[in-house]
Amino acid sequence: MKKQNLIFYYRKCPPRILFVPLLFYNGDAMNDMYRYLSSYLSEEEIEGLRSEMESGRPPHKGFVANPGRVKKEDLFAAFPSLKEDEGDPVLFRYDPLKDSPGRTVFHEGGAFYILDPSAAEATHVFKTIDEPHLVLDLCAAPGGKTISYALRNPKSLIVANDISKPRAETLSKNVERMGLANTVVTSLDPHVFAERFSASFDRIILDAPCSGTGMFRKEEKMKDDWSVEKTEALLPIQKDLLNLAYSLLKEGGELLYITCSFLKEEDEDQVASFLKEHPDMKTVRPEPFKDSYREGKLKDSVHLFPNLFEGEGHFFALLRKDGERAETVFPKGKDPFDEKLGLYKIPYNGDTYALPYDMRDLMNLRPLRLGLKCTDSYEYAKIQEDHALSHYLKGDIELTLEQAEAYFRGEELNLGAALKDGTHVVSYRGVSLGFVLKKGRRVRNVLPKGLRKNLIG
Repeated sequence: MKKQNLIFYYRKCPPRILFVPLLFYNGDAMNDMYRYLSSYLSEEEIEGLRSEMESGRPPHKGFVANPGRVKKEDLFAAFPSLKEDEGDPVLFRYDPLKDSPGRTVFHEGGAFYILDPSAAEATHVFKTIDEPHLVLDLCAAPGGKTISYALRNPKSLIVANDISKPRAETLSKNVERMGLANTVVTSLDPHVFAERFSASFDRIILDAPCSGTGMFRKEEKMKDDWSVEKTEALLPIQKDLLNLAYSLLKEGGELLYITCSFLKEEDEDQVASFLKEHPDMKTVRPEPFKDSYREGKLKDSVHLFPNLFEGEGHFFALLRKDGERAETVFPKGKDPFDEKLGLYKIPYNGDTYALPYDMRDLMNLRPLRLGLKCTDSYEYAKIQEDHALSHYLKGDIELTLEQAEAYFRGEELNLGAALKDGTHVVSYRGVSLGFVLKKGRRVRNVLPKGLRKNLIG
C-alpha cells in the first residue's frame, strides 16, 4: 500500500452494517451518540455523561511537565489553578477559565506539553521502567502520547511515526521544543516497519484513527465531521494496524491500544476480535484500577468518561504477548560520546545528531528527527549550533520575564558589555529558551524566525 494511495484504501473498505441502534441516525451527532450508547450503558450512566457533556463547562485541561527542566514550585506560582495528579508525577490539571499556559515563556521553552489528562492517563498505564526499551508509537502526531511516555521513561528509545508528512512535521517540532533526545520521528507507511523490525519492539503505542466521539465537547469540528459511514470505514483500518503491531511486538512485549471514542465497535469489540485471532495476547489489568475508570465489556479494558474521570473521552486496553521478553541491548557507540550531553554524537545528512544509543539502523527510515539535532549546516545560519541543542543545555544567562518575552518576540536584549563573545544560552527560571550570539558590542537574538511570537505572559 503506497502512501499516496492511502486515502483510497480507506475509501475502498467494504461497507458493513454494524451500528443497529444508529439505523435511526438523523444527523444530530450528540443525541445519536447517546442513543447508540444506550445499547450498552445504563440509563443512569448515560444521564451522567449527558449532564457533564451539556453542562456548559469547558473541557478538562492539563499538561505533562518536563521534570528535568522546570521546578514544580515555579509552575504553581505561574498558574494558581494548577493541581498535581495524585498518581502521575508528570501530569497537572488547570482551570482554563483562570489560567492560559499555552502562550507563555514556560510553554515555548519546553517546560510542559499541553495534553488532555485522559491521553496522559492512557500511556501512564505502562509501568515506568529504568532500563533500555525500544518503543514504537505507530500513529504519533501531534505527539502527546509520545512525549508523555518519553518523559516518564528517559532510558527508552521511542520511534514516533505518523504517515501524514505535515502532521509528522508538527510532531517533530513538539519533540524538539520539549528537548527529547530519546525520540526519533519518522513519516512512513506503518507497514514499512514490518519489513525491518519484525518482533523487535518492547512496547508499542497504537493510538488508532477513530470516530473521535470522545472529543465532541473538546472540538466542535469532530462533532460536525462525525458520521456512521466514516466510523465504519475506520474499523478495518484499526484491525489492520492492530495486526501490524502484533507482528512488530516481541514475545513478552506490551501493546497499548487507544482511541478517543466512546463506541464499543472501535473499542472493546475491536480488541476482543483481535484477541480471538491472536490467542497468545492477553489483557493486562491496570494497577491500580481506579474508581474513575469504567471497565469496558472486555475484561480489564477501560473507558474514561468525563463525568467520572477528569479528562475527555478515551478508551484503552493494555495487552501483553506470551513468552519471556528478551532484554533489549542497544549497540555500543561507534561515534564520540559527548560527556556534557551524556549522548552519542552521530553524523547524518551533513549535520550532527545526538542519541542516548548509537542506533544507526534508524537512519534507513529517513527520519525527520534523529534524536537531538546539534548543528545547523544551513548556508546562511547565524550560528553553528541548532536551536534544538539549546533545550538540552543549561542556560548561562538568566532572563527576567520581561526579557524572556522580548526574546520570543525576536528582539535584541541588553545583556551587558562584559559578556564574552560567542554563543550563549538564555533561560527563564532555569528553563533554557534558546541561543544568543555576542559579537563585539552587539548581542544578537538568533531565535529562528518561525519560532518567534508575541506571548501573553
